[in-house]
Amino acid sequence: MIKITYFGSEKDIAEAVAVLKQPEDIIKMREADARLLIQKLIDEHRLGASILVNGNIVWSKDRILRNLERIMQHGTLYNAEDQKKPPILSPYFYRFLHLDCGSIAHYDIHGWIHKYPTVEHLKKFFRCNELGKRVLEWIPPQHSDAREIVKQIEMQLFPFETYMKKREETK
Repeated sequence: MIKITYFGSEKDIAEAVAVLKQPEDIIKMREADARLLIQKLIDEHRLGASILVNGNIVWSKDRILRNLERIMQHGTLYNAEDQKKPPILSPYFYRFLHLDCGSIAHYDIHGWIHKYPTVEHLKKFFRCNELGKRVLEWIPPQHSDAREIVKQIEMQLFPFETYMKKREETK
């Protein structure tokens, strides 16, 4: 049995509770299956509350991949045109990186961007995080939502390698 916890404004929590009550047996599911279902509901309903399963956040795949797309368009995680503007790396994606991907916080988002300022640095991080592992290998199997996001990130960052892997698997 899983434990679900909600954080956010009263309105956001009420909305999330209402959406998650629809699949009644969600708390009886395996954690990995529940996390994928909750992730799907977060994205479908654009839920604003943070939803935790067994104490760990379930991440919105859409929010992170939209931010990654923006980062790739700019080539940097910071705003090169105006350093006084907020960084291109969103606080949400930053939390994902340091909470689930094997990175330390580097004090804050600006410290993280200083360490990994460009898409090339981000690619290197996903190949070998700060703990010496490929990010996908770092994430535990029950964190299926985070693993799914990282697979999608790798498809975006390494399209040729992803294509070649899929091609090899079909042979």
